[in-house]
Amino acid sequence: MVKDILILGGGSAGFLMALALRRKVPSIRVRLLRSPSLGIIGVGEGSTADLPSFLHGFLGVPPAEFFRAVNPSLKLGIRFDWSPGEPYIYTFAEAMRQSVGERQLPCGFACGHDLGAHHPAVALMEAGKVFHRHPEGPWPDVRRYLAYHIENRELVEWLETTATAWGVEILDGDVVQTRVADGRVASLRLADGSEMRADLYVDASGFRSELLGEALGEPFVDYADSLFCDRAVVGGWDRTDEVLQAYTRADTYRHGWCWQIEHPGRINRGYVYSSRFVSDAEAEAEFRAANPKVGPTRIVPFRTGRRQRQWVGNVFAVGNSAGFVEPLEATALMCISHAARFLSIALADSDGEPSPTLVESTNRLLARKWDEIRDFLAVHYRFNRKLDTPFWRHCREHVALHGAERIVNHFLENGPTFVAEIDLIPPSKAFSLLDGYFTHLLGMGVAHARQSRANEQERRIWAEYVAHNRRQADEQGMTTAETLAILHDPRWSWTPGFFGTS
Repeated sequence: MVKDILILGGGSAGFLMALALRRKVPSIRVRLLRSPSLGIIGVGEGSTADLPSFLHGFLGVPPAEFFRAVNPSLKLGIRFDWSPGEPYIYTFAEAMRQSVGERQLPCGFACGHDLGAHHPAVALMEAGKVFHRHPEGPWPDVRRYLAYHIENRELVEWLETTATAWGVEILDGDVVQTRVADGRVASLRLADGSEMRADLYVDASGFRSELLGEALGEPFVDYADSLFCDRAVVGGWDRTDEVLQAYTRADTYRHGWCWQIEHPGRINRGYVYSSRFVSDAEAEAEFRAANPKVGPTRIVPFRTGRRQRQWVGNVFAVGNSAGFVEPLEATALMCISHAARFLSIALADSDGEPSPTLVESTNRLLARKWDEIRDFLAVHYRFNRKLDTPFWRHCREHVALHGAERIVNHFLENGPTFVAEIDLIPPSKAFSLLDGYFTHLLGMGVAHARQSRANEQERRIWAEYVAHNRRQADEQGMTTAETLAILHDPRWSWTPGFFGTS
């Protein structure tokens, strides 16, 4: 019977898990132990649309409260400078599901490899806007494909305050020894000589994976055959006159790629690269040459992969202690929210007595989600033809697609059709839509056998649709700065039910 949970780690992973447990199983005691000697990573973070749903739907946090405290910026997608042609935008709005003409032809056939303004959200982002004005007044028509850009420090500060208010006991201390008995954690000894025990331990210790990896020795499943990058140089600068964009940027560099995350007060950039192809000093020089405003930087080494199981004995890992993939699709907070959902629901539905079969099913599901993210990211690397450097040639020749192989082969033979989706993409997938795969394959200029499937009328209809999207964005679009000013206004009221809220 789980009556007492101890979370090791005071970053976003530990606190988000604490909030989920307090919300769904309030009868269980939740303590969080953070290290006074370890700081948080503290970089800007992007999210997917899962995060607002988790925060405001699953946890029930009022959006107005979150905006006041965390001051997030708005994100509708990711702009990829990722092909020999123009940059393209991947949006959360399921753009490839649109159809054209009497035949209801999937729009991917009509647009070809030109993804410019292929959805209203994409046209808005291209125009430097975020939402259209509402038809009933001068306020934004906020849509459900909304995600966030967040400063990690502001997020963690709010999480700590909220956790305290929700009854989480927050303690400070450094673990110097983990005592293990019969494949389970028996206790944690702290630097001050005290000892802590719990029925269930949540390992949110980051890359150290102190409980699951170090103490219990759970094997690590390496993703190095698909994802070759292993380091990042991270920096940024205070915003001056730059336009506040509603997307994350992913720019191709010689030995990897560079993110740009937008925040009202700051621009965060980071160069993710492979140390097999470039030294830290050379990577930083390339990074600074492309970003002359960048201030102090730091190097962050990482290893991509996951633990074989995320729930072992009386230890459940969340965040980087469970697994890590680079932030090419901003999946870190999504993985944390998924894990927090699964554990809190498992404990609630089992009345605090999770069975071996429930633990086993949870492990399989979480492992599958990590692997699906790896597969999706692998496609990004395998088909990027922006630069002809040793790193990118190596990616095109050697990246293993694993579970994405069937999806790519289906696209090559049939084009962007959804006819076999139920076979290609099981409902449990983290990226449950072919939409994302099709967007990237088309955006990167990958040819398929049905290039000429759209007829002249369908192409004309599509061209008119794209032109309409651009006119609407120019005439009715609101900038991110304009929209944020309204969302922070006390007179603004979020639509009930927008994120699953009441």
